[in-house]
Amino acid sequence: MDYSEFGGNDHLERFAAAMAWLKEHPGEELVIPPGVYEVTESRARAVYYDMISGRLGGNPQDVMFRPDFPYTRVLDLEGQEGTRLIAEGVTLLLDGFFEPVSLRNCKKVTVRGLTIDYKRKPYSRGLIERVSKDGELTVHFTADMPDCFPCLRSAVSDPHTGVLRYSLFSLGKWRRLGGNTFSVETDGASRAYVGAELYIWHSYHSRPAVCIQNAEDITLENVTIHAQPGMGVVGHLSRNIRIEGLSVIPSSGERMSTNTDATHFSSCYGKLVLQNCVFDGQGDDAVNVQNYDHAFAPIGGSTYRLTCLAADGTHTQAPDLPAVGDEMQLIARGTLDKGEKFLVTAARANADGTCDVTLCRPLPAGAEEKVYLENSSACPEFVFSHCRARSHFARSVLIKTHRALVEHCIFEHVDLTAVVVAAEENWGEGTSSEHVEILSNVFIGCGTRGNVPCAVTVYTGSKEGTGKQHRKVVVRDNVVLCAKGQRAFAFANVREVIAENNTVIEGEAADRAV
Repeated sequence: MDYSEFGGNDHLERFAAAMAWLKEHPGEELVIPPGVYEVTESRARAVYYDMISGRLGGNPQDVMFRPDFPYTRVLDLEGQEGTRLIAEGVTLLLDGFFEPVSLRNCKKVTVRGLTIDYKRKPYSRGLIERVSKDGELTVHFTADMPDCFPCLRSAVSDPHTGVLRYSLFSLGKWRRLGGNTFSVETDGASRAYVGAELYIWHSYHSRPAVCIQNAEDITLENVTIHAQPGMGVVGHLSRNIRIEGLSVIPSSGERMSTNTDATHFSSCYGKLVLQNCVFDGQGDDAVNVQNYDHAFAPIGGSTYRLTCLAADGTHTQAPDLPAVGDEMQLIARGTLDKGEKFLVTAARANADGTCDVTLCRPLPAGAEEKVYLENSSACPEFVFSHCRARSHFARSVLIKTHRALVEHCIFEHVDLTAVVVAAEENWGEGTSSEHVEILSNVFIGCGTRGNVPCAVTVYTGSKEGTGKQHRKVVVRDNVVLCAKGQRAFAFANVREVIAENNTVIEGEAADRAV
């Protein structure tokens, strides 16, 4: 079916009509003709500009990142089966706060060729025109700026390389000098920054550009995300996701893409594959694959009330509900050592975001004071292959699942260590790995912030930091170009490490094998 067959007063109405037709016709294909499709809505636009102008507070996430916060879906494929959405050459140009693509409770759905961008970015870019002796910047912004705006994080783009450097100095009070030119106090900016571009975030987490929730056999092909006031692709409680040719990259003339993670997958099942993807300029990890730790309380017999310990809630803001047949594993508080597994025989979500689960047998008395519960079944086999990540905040690949392969990728000028294998108790995210292979990758100038390794770090992010929770990590045939004196790799809390045939070049030092 061709999109032009559907009527409506605007693209939102026409997209809704097309989605309704697809839901009634399983297995059909919708082709959207190439072009730029501007999408707006009065409520969505008001929310978006309230965010940018500070009317939702200094950190809009506190207001927007809640289950009951209103938002509008654009391409809503909920409940569909066998749909193929072909959008080659199509750009959704959004003017407002939207979840552009929603894949909830659907099966065997493919989205191909779509580009997502925003008419006014959810961040601001300005040229540093002057730096005074006391470090005050004069910045001219390219977009219209309100008198007051959230400034949550900043980055400076090197005028010669375009590489973003994050949090080089803190920003204080802003003052409008005229038009879109402002001055801002800093704690250490130097005149070397004159002529560089300054990027400032106006939001952290909110709705993702593509939401995959309780879905199965989902394929994204050649999708491009230029901006989103939150994450790019979020998957939660979904099975078998394949992402081919995803590009989370800045639009022309920009250096920044999504405000937070390019992709993030929580409590998923089956196989998760990202291949031939490009990540550039996003405000956090390129990919994070994890499940959650849960606190729990007995409510009678073998039934327990789970409270997800995710610091910000799940990234879909939906309850992290285990499925009947899943195995919940005891995880020791403080060390994250793994214990017994218990089969889920019944489960339901509660209105307050908690979940009630019935297990195959009661937990040991007093266990709620000593351990967490973790869904060890919700740990996909993860493949990250032939991808490229550059010039972004935090880590490129964050592995918190049992089995993972990272191969034939290029990582350039990443803010922190490029590949990290670690459960993180402070975020309420697990799990410790069983078998991870990191093979034939190239790492160039990563780990630019803090005293961190360039290429690979393995550890257990527990409160005590003791034990050997990871089973086996293989790091082979990689090439690492790092700063002089910088470590290439760091391994802790792992039983078996095979690190061989890796070439490390420190500054101008000779190659050496590791």
